[in-house]
Amino acid sequence: MTTIDSNPVNIERTIEKVYAFLNDLRNYKNLIPTDLGEIEASEGEASMNLKGLGAFALKRVESIPNRFIKLQPEGKLPFSFHIEWELNEAGPSTRVQGRIMANMNPFIRMMAEPRLRKFVEDQSHLLKEYLEREIGS
Repeated sequence: MTTIDSNPVNIERTIEKVYAFLNDLRNYKNLIPTDLGEIEASEGEASMNLKGLGAFALKRVESIPNRFIKLQPEGKLPFSFHIEWELNEAGPSTRVQGRIMANMNPFIRMMAEPRLRKFVEDQSHLLKEYLEREIGS
């Protein structure tokens, strides 16, 4: 299993606001760069068509309020993976780290790991930018 962690980001919002945002998959359209693909979502599931991965659905399969969210893809993909968000209170702000856990053979890993690393990093930074810009404290 390959673990790909984003660098932790501190978001100047309460842990409750960050958790509520991440727990509602409709908000993920704000975390996917438009050049990467398309997304349609409901509260608990998002359908995506991402360049390099194809079309798949992402479902919330586990959540611990104000601490942890796990998203699992469904659909035909070249390898299995899931996405985790870990949240920790840091005073008036929230420390967030994204993680992708992927089961890839060495050949796919060599090609996919850099893209997945960029994806989880981009999501973390877009999360910080969006929440600090769009949602009041």
